[in-house]
Amino acid sequence: MSILRYDPTSNDWVIFAPSRTRRPYELKKTDSPGADSRLAERSCPFCPGNEHLTPPEVFAMRDHSTPNAAGWRVRVIPNKFPALTIEEETHRTDDGPIFRHMGGCGAHEVIIESPRHNTMLAEQPVEQIDAVLRTMQLRFNDLMRDTRFQTIVLFKNHGEAAGTSLQHPHCQLIATPVVPQLLRLKHRIATDYFDQTGRCLYCVLLHEELAAGTRIVAENDRYAAFAPYASHVPFEIWILPRTHRASFGLVEPAHLRPLAELLKTVLLKLHAGLENPAFNLTVHTAPRGDEDKEYFLWHLQIMPRLTTPAGFELGSGMSINTVLPEDAASYLRDGAAATDALTAAR
Repeated sequence: MSILRYDPTSNDWVIFAPSRTRRPYELKKTDSPGADSRLAERSCPFCPGNEHLTPPEVFAMRDHSTPNAAGWRVRVIPNKFPALTIEEETHRTDDGPIFRHMGGCGAHEVIIESPRHNTMLAEQPVEQIDAVLRTMQLRFNDLMRDTRFQTIVLFKNHGEAAGTSLQHPHCQLIATPVVPQLLRLKHRIATDYFDQTGRCLYCVLLHEELAAGTRIVAENDRYAAFAPYASHVPFEIWILPRTHRASFGLVEPAHLRPLAELLKTVLLKLHAGLENPAFNLTVHTAPRGDEDKEYFLWHLQIMPRLTTPAGFELGSGMSINTVLPEDAASYLRDGAAATDALTAAR
């Protein structure tokens, strides 16, 4: 059973999920010398033929109508070790004058990106990446029909340093009954900028990055990928749409294909240039009630895990980045500043 406890010093909620300690850690086994990849596939709960090892699927793109069997392209299952569960309630309970808790209400799902055990998202055909993005959007919109959920965080952890425990490529989503404080802050800043200027902060940011050009990594007619002017970590990349939408759930399905194309390009550049780094990918989107507002622009954020936050960063909340975004973008775009950028990142 999960529970949320309120932290009055940060005005935020903390999820306590004791069941998460029981997660398997396959990476430590398969990365060891002499590990048998075929044995790993036979025991992997995400591989075709092992559907009985997971909870029943909630959605799948498949070649036939038989659920919970092989023949799928993308498969969605409840996380076996969830941070939040859909059965819990959102009622708040006071534990004295300052302490407060609520049930661990939410949803935690795993989106298995492909039947192939060892094929990273960057190596998938564009059609498969498009299928993954469409699945993410379908699950996002379906879960947002539950009015208890205030926001949904879509994310991917790649590599052990980024927090993944199973090698088979997958991403996840967690629906929460509250909007986390960090997301509240992003939306509040964007709202204030819109109130002052009448313009979307992220649309202006995209325009200025395109005008500068020095931090652009790749682009197409629908999207642009760049290293932000004030990147928090080395080789941080944002992908922003050229068409304004506050919510990922409202993106036209036809616009997901060019996103798949650009995402593949960016992930391949990171893979080749940084030797398959661990990274976290997050979809930032407007919370419930603001899906059609003009103040926010949904976007993807990719955070390579090349460095470890230390005392100053954790104590202050302020980042120290060892690579200028201009150097990072230049290196990923055309190989310039390679030695300096890689040396600084490590």
